[in-house]
Amino acid sequence: MFVSDNTLASAKNYFHDRLAHVFSTSELKSMWKQIVCKRMGWDNTAFLLQQDARLSESDLLYIRSFVKGLLNEEPFQYLLGETHFYGLNISCDARALIPRPETEELVAWAQETLSNPNRIVDLCTGTGCIALALKSVFPAAHVQAVDVSTEALTLAKSNADKLKLSIECLQEDVLQFRSEFLSQASFDLIISNPPYIPEKEKEIMSNHVLNHEPSLALFVSDDDPIIFYKHLIQFAQEKLVSEGYLFLELHESYSQEVLNFIESFSFQQVEVRRDLQGKWRMLKAQKV
Repeated sequence: MFVSDNTLASAKNYFHDRLAHVFSTSELKSMWKQIVCKRMGWDNTAFLLQQDARLSESDLLYIRSFVKGLLNEEPFQYLLGETHFYGLNISCDARALIPRPETEELVAWAQETLSNPNRIVDLCTGTGCIALALKSVFPAAHVQAVDVSTEALTLAKSNADKLKLSIECLQEDVLQFRSEFLSQASFDLIISNPPYIPEKEKEIMSNHVLNHEPSLALFVSDDDPIIFYKHLIQFAQEKLVSEGYLFLELHESYSQEVLNFIESFSFQQVEVRRDLQGKWRMLKAQKV
């Protein structure tokens, strides 16, 4: 056996010892708690009170599978199969990007800006995290979740069903919308976290992203790194109601280029905001 006995303490020591050279103590503590609580069906209180628990062989193998996956640089959220986003438990796997904290900041900014939007569209939805978060805080709104990937849309629909949040999932290419979609009614809110990482940045990215998260949702050509923003802004110009809002997650290095591009359109209250790490990562604009 790879642990000295089947106690929770021994399993924890094994987990920390094998991964101490890869992760910080705080990261290991957080991951360990999530793994154990999911496996055992415990809440925070049970986790604190059950430290003398003994594990089955199946439980121990489950923990070892995480160690192997993490050593193989697989994302923890994919191994766990879920992550928390804006108060929701979002299932995630290699079909879509892992929802990230800075995207929660974008949703929070939209929530504090709008009161009762009727129609919302989340473009490049991935797991559906943005659309579902907005549906949870604006339950009366009609929310559409759009992605070019059928696999991502299947995941988004699964998340919607699990969370019992009614959203409409649609397959569309943001770079070439079909006429049927363009003929729909206008939106009060258009929001997107599109692909925005230039191909040239692959060499500085970590392997757990490069080797496991979908390239389709990450990368754009070095020749035109703001191509998605150009199409999203043009779409917003056409499809937002008067005084409707556009919210975009940005690449910090191209925020000024996006600002320069949007100046030629009919928007007001254009603002770029820093995320909690101090990076220029979010844009808000209101249609005139």
